[in-house]
Amino acid sequence: MADEKEKAAKNKKVNKMTAADIETKLAELKSAQGGLQSKYAQTLARRKKALGK
Repeated sequence: MADEKEKAAKNKKVNKMTAADIETKLAELKSAQGGLQSKYAQTLARRKKALGK
């Protein structure tokens, strides 16, 4: 039960992430998946561009 609460706290919606959060997630995805081809990674990249960073 505690693990579920911790996991829920880590999962933020993309539109509520800051630019720093997005950078961190993109770096994690790039190392874990070996690239940025997933829909989630592409969405993060679009959000980063929309924030102007």
